[in-house]
Order: sequence, then structure tokens, then C-alpha cells
Amino acid sequence: DSIDLEANQYRFLLRGKIVASGSIMPGRWLAMNVTGSKVELRGVPTKEPVFGIDAVWITDEDRREAEFAGYSVVDALSVIITHLSETLKQVAPMILTRQEVQNMIDSLKSSHPALVSELFPDLVTVGVVQRILENLLREGVPIKNLPVILEAVADYAHVTKNPDELSEQVRKRLGLYFTGQYECEPGLIKVITLDPRLEQTLVSRIQKTHFEVILSIDPSLAQYLLKELTERANFMIEQGLQALVVVGSELRLAFKRFFEPSLPRLVVLAFQEIPPQVEIQTVGIIMMPPNQQ
Repeated sequence: DSIDLEANQYRFLLRGKIVASGSIMPGRWLAMNVTGSKVELRGVPTKEPVFGIDAVWITDEDRREAEFAGYSVVDALSVIITHLSETLKQVAPMILTRQEVQNMIDSLKSSHPALVSELFPDLVTVGVVQRILENLLREGVPIKNLPVILEAVADYAHVTKNPDELSEQVRKRLGLYFTGQYECEPGLIKVITLDPRLEQTLVSRIQKTHFEVILSIDPSLAQYLLKELTERANFMIEQGLQALVVVGSELRLAFKRFFEPSLPRLVVLAFQEIPPQVEIQTVGIIMMPPNQQ
């Protein structure tokens, strides 16, 4: 309870910093127009706090009418719970401390002693593993399969100690476990892809340092790609699909980080992460810009 907040306002804080906020109307229901219904409801217009969907706070008397009209209706408490759940996913990399990672490794010693002794302290440090786990969490990849993650790290740590490069190798190993969340139906993923010539051009513009991976492209190409991605991502969302791009593993990380500030909800997968038995169906191809063909 805080005098800084309005009567129906709430905030989520992490170490004193506001990471999310919203407002609810206790005693009312939030009706979200997820189907594009033309029926207008009586109530207080608002935006759903997580995904920004057009919504209306309605009374219990209008709830059945809203459901018949195709609206998704939830109570005020569920709005807060959903917002908290999504916020926790977003700030998970900030919550994961080095001590937490050490605790996770310690708990593995009894069940996987050979794996832990192979990795620590000769191959990698706890700090490197922390960075790898942060990278996974930042893109919504679960880290509960820690033995699988550490086995992949052990396989490639002889080649590189760069957390970003190790993270990409881990993602390939974990693909079987996390790409299923993007299937629109069992065994099928619908995606946006890039023209092979465009993808090769982008790969040639990747710059790597010890600390980051950068996609160095000129403003006109960046603007073209952002426009094309935005249009195709919106089309997928309107169809009830996850906005998802699939590229080669060499480009994936640089591509994701370049467009993340503008399109934070755009999922970028590598072809090598998707299990062979899963069909990839292209719903849009971004071609080479006309002025560069």
C-alpha cells in the first residue's frame, strides 16, 4: 500500500526499481477483444497491461454478452497474476544471481558428479555459466534442463569461452525441449524467413568482439528490414500466430539483438534449433531490397 499510487493502481518493483505497473477495477471483469468483434460493450475502455490488447472493464451483468460476442473475459485478480507472471519472465535474467547459479551447480553434484567435475574449475567459471543462463532466460528459453545445458557447454568450452557463442550451441541442444511452444499445431511451425541472398548479406555484416555480437548495416537497409518485419509480424499476430523469424545459426543472435529494441516480442530461431520432425511452413519471405538486387 502506497500513497504514491492511485486507488486502483499497482506496481511491481525489483530492488526498488519499477519494472511494471497497471490499473484494475475490483469487482469488474476485463473483456479483451481478441477476435476483432464488432460488438461494442458498455464499460470503461482500457488496454490489457501485458499485450496491449483493446479491452473494456465491464460489470458482471454484461459478462455473458461479452463472452457470446467473442471477447475473452477474466477477473481483476487474474489480470494482476498474468501481469506478474509475464513480468517475472522478462526480469528473470536480472533475478538470477551468481550465488543462485552456484547453488544450482552444487545441487547437481550428487546426481551428475562427473559433469560438474569436468566443467569446474578448469573449463568454465560460474560467471560464464551465469551469462549463458541469462542469455537463455532473456529469450524465454527454460533453464530447468541444467544437465543438458552443462553437457553442451562441456562439449564446446574447449573451443570457446565466449558466453554468447556457448549460448548458441546450448540452444541447438535444447531445441527439442523449447521450440514446441511455438508450434501452431503438433509438428508444425509457421515462420517468416529471409531471401538467401539477403541472409548472406547480413551474415557478412556481423562484427564480433569479446563482449558482444553486432549487426553492422546501413540505415536504409535497417529501415527496410524493420518495416518488412513489422508488417509480417503484425500479420502473424492477427492470424493468432506467434511472430517468429527463422534464420541460420550464424545470423540468429546478431539479428535478434539488432531488432530487439524495436520488436521485443519477435521470436528469432535458428533452423538448426528446430527438430527434424517438425515441419517449417513459411508464411512470408523478406526479399532483398530492390535497390540492392
